[in-house]
Parts: sequence; structure tokens; C-alpha cells
Amino acid sequence: MASVDVRKVSILGKESIHCGFHLIPYIVQTVIDTLPSSTYVLVTDTNVGNLHLSAFQAEFDSRKSSTNARFFTFVIAPGETSKSREGKAEVEDFLLLNQCTRDTVILALGGGVIGDLVGFVAATL
Repeated sequence: MASVDVRKVSILGKESIHCGFHLIPYIVQTVIDTLPSSTYVLVTDTNVGNLHLSAFQAEFDSRKSSTNARFFTFVIAPGETSKSREGKAEVEDFLLLNQCTRDTVILALGGGVIGDLVGFVAATL
């Protein structure tokens, strides 16, 4: 992994916020190193996905030799309407269809609704 200039901001004694430019390789490596799993699922919406999803997919694909993990993406419509029982059911059905297990790491790419929806799904799995 190329050197990336990352600034870390502490919140309640933990370096919770990582800031910088061109962070996708850093994010993927950090996730793989700190959250080892058989499966990673990235959930995003069409707005954010159109900008960053292909780069995340390529970065995970480039690391297949170092991990046997599977990488899936699930894209939802933007906005509050995605945060519903139906939205949650769609994500759950996707996870079941792809035989995701308890060790699946679900990543939220985006804020607000995406984080709420992923948190709601993860809390019930």
C-alpha cells in the first residue's frame, strides 16, 4: 500500500476520524486488517456509489490474493424512503441470498440514511 497522509482525530480517547485524500486503499486495508472476515458487504446509495463504488470494488479485488474473503455491494436509492421496513428487508434478503454468515462485515459508504439502515440491519442479524 502506498504511503497515505492520514490525519487522525480523537473522539473520547479513540482515533475515530481518519482524514485525508485518496483514502480508499487505506480504508480497505484497515478494514481487512482490523476486521478479518469471510465476507464484506458494502452498502451505499446511487449518489455515493456512482462516485466511489468502482474504486472500492477494484481495491478489494486487488487484495484477493491476501484474503479469501468475498466482497459484495448493495446499492439503494438515496433518501429517507430507503430507511423503511422494505429497505431493511431488501438488504436482509440480499445477505441471505449470498449466504452471508455471522462474521460478515457490513460497511456503510455514505452517511445519514445509509448508516441508519445498515445499523438497523446489523442490529437484527
